[in-house]
Amino acid sequence: MKLRHLQINQTLNQFSRLTPSDGAEGRPVAQQNLLFWVAAEPVPPTPTELAEAMGLSKAAITKMMGPLIDDQLLAKTIDPDDNRSFTLSLTEAGKQAVLEMSDDYFKPMNALRDGLGKKKFNKLIDLLDQANEVLVGADD
Repeated sequence: MKLRHLQINQTLNQFSRLTPSDGAEGRPVAQQNLLFWVAAEPVPPTPTELAEAMGLSKAAITKMMGPLIDDQLLAKTIDPDDNRSFTLSLTEAGKQAVLEMSDDYFKPMNALRDGLGKKKFNKLIDLLDQANEVLVGADD
């Protein structure tokens, strides 16, 4: 085993530890991610669309959305043409929650952008996207 590979793995682990795993106000980061993603969509998405866009399974989306619907942060709107299909949208309380969580939610990325500068930050994001594509392909 190469020492450099161990160092890289340690660097990745440290990076992961430095990004929050606990969400604002006790809300898990996964649920926050879903709220912010729904907020960013121009048209209310279906769970399948969210799963594809976020690179997650539909089951993961379903698990995340349940508590958000229960807490009245997300609303389900049934498709009138297909009672099995529905879209998700933020409620007024959900919109307020997104506003209240925004500073904490974006703090790590803002710190990276400010510390690295825009050019290096964009390069980092491009490289992380490429790395994720490689790792997803390695699972196939």
